[in-house]
Amino acid sequence: MNKTPALLRCTVITPESQVVDKEIQDMVLPAHDGLVGVLPGHAPMLCELGVGLLRYHDINGKEQILFVAGGFGHIRENEITILTNEAIPANEITEDQADNELQRAEDMPMTTIEEVEARNAAIEHANHLVALTKKK
Repeated sequence: MNKTPALLRCTVITPESQVVDKEIQDMVLPAHDGLVGVLPGHAPMLCELGVGLLRYHDINGKEQILFVAGGFGHIRENEITILTNEAIPANEITEDQADNELQRAEDMPMTTIEEVEARNAAIEHANHLVALTKKK
């Protein structure tokens, strides 16, 4: 009988840096079509990420939260690799910064369909940052 490993190896990478590289207990990631929970022994999977909050528990059981802006998640043999354009840990953004970003997004023009789509995407992005600051 195989014993399920107790930990997962997690790596979160952006074009600029490796944001996370550690062992974790579990993760909930924002796939493009909903949240995906990952525990040790999870089946192999590749998914497109949406914009949202990625949550995991470190080896001490403390919840860690990052904002991620799209990309891909790969799970295989108790290793999770997240490739994303943006990953912001909760402790790296203030409530004022998030509120300012939301205000800028809401002030964007809405005269063409493209501008409306850009404004809606910016508001979604900012709302996730606001939620991130509330989770601290």
